[in-house]
Amino acid sequence: MKSKWTFVGILAIILLLILAVRPGQAQDPQPQEEGVQPQGEAGILALMGNAFTYQGQLKKDGNPINGNCDFKFSLWNAAFYDPMQPGGGQVGSTQTKTNEEVTNGLFTITNLDFGAGAFQGDARWLEIAVRCPAGSGSYTTLSSRQKLNPAPYALALPGLYTIQSATSPNLIGGYSGNRAGSDVVGATIGGGGYQSHINTVADDYGTIGGGNDNTASGEGATIGGGIQNIASGGHATIGGGIYNQSTGSWDATVGGGYGNIASGQGSTVPGGIEARAVNYGQMAYASGKFANVGDAQTSVYVVRGITDDDDWHSLYLDGVDRQIFLASGKTMTFDILVVGRTQGGKSNGYRITGVVENVSGTLTVWYSVSNLHEDDSGWGVQVITVADNTLHVQVNGDTGDTVHWVATVHTVEVAW
Repeated sequence: MKSKWTFVGILAIILLLILAVRPGQAQDPQPQEEGVQPQGEAGILALMGNAFTYQGQLKKDGNPINGNCDFKFSLWNAAFYDPMQPGGGQVGSTQTKTNEEVTNGLFTITNLDFGAGAFQGDARWLEIAVRCPAGSGSYTTLSSRQKLNPAPYALALPGLYTIQSATSPNLIGGYSGNRAGSDVVGATIGGGGYQSHINTVADDYGTIGGGNDNTASGEGATIGGGIQNIASGGHATIGGGIYNQSTGSWDATVGGGYGNIASGQGSTVPGGIEARAVNYGQMAYASGKFANVGDAQTSVYVVRGITDDDDWHSLYLDGVDRQIFLASGKTMTFDILVVGRTQGGKSNGYRITGVVENVSGTLTVWYSVSNLHEDDSGWGVQVITVADNTLHVQVNGDTGDTVHWVATVHTVEVAW
């Protein structure tokens, strides 16, 4: 008569399963025993790890086993192999535990670990094989895999898992294929994604709220949602929309909309359709294009600088050296408001309107200046172009006066 092996489940620290060589069933995981609490801050901060402890009772022909046995545990994403349903396969590597003590049928398997990505919110089945005594011959595999059911409180977080790190764990939600890069820490994916349209965080501390096919590949980059958005610059932000990019430099933002690109450092596209913010600090808006992104749009810039003499000085986007770049084939009108003030309260204000064009790398500018107010008639403003295809707002003051200057440059732009 063929022997019958039986697992009878008892208290398990993480999982409680009743297993049998013949069809059996799995029970929900049980909570940790009452009174087991973290010991101080060090206990709370220590990494939990991915391992769990399994306890059970092993019987042969109804009699509890005594002695040492070998066990094999493997994790699967399907209850059984079905050639008509491809895709069911093993998750992680097989865990072999040898020479484990079994007393009156009772045994404890510690440190059962199938890896950081083993449990991602979708169903899992455990396959178990045993041989007794240890080292005695071939393993006997249970006739059916046992489904691992979640604890009741764990049901509050379906489709959510963590990838632990000594620095900062990654929190991944939504479609099971959503992922963080292999060396990434502190990543968050709130949800969304589906097959072949996953959400991906590829650099540290990136965040994707939802949507699908979004990629946050810059350090600290954020995508709120939407579809096929790319935030590749450091600290880049995309609120949502579709086909938007916040790329290249640091701190660029696209609020939403369609097909917008913010590539200049600190640049912004609030929304709209197919605008391009390429300059430092540029805010661009469009409601469409002729042929290329950014060839029919309006922009706003802020430039600043300090004078303490009567020479001409350029104002800069970053206060140091960044200027408004005008690409070949582009023409723009501008409306510039300039204000200067000393600490003592002396101030002048001006308005400059004009047009600048770039024809095959040669810039030409036409403009006029209106004095809005002058406390000192010795101050002045002008606009010049420079050979590097940049437009400069220039100011002068008086020797002995330290003047802080700020200007806003509002443009309307067309390009071929």
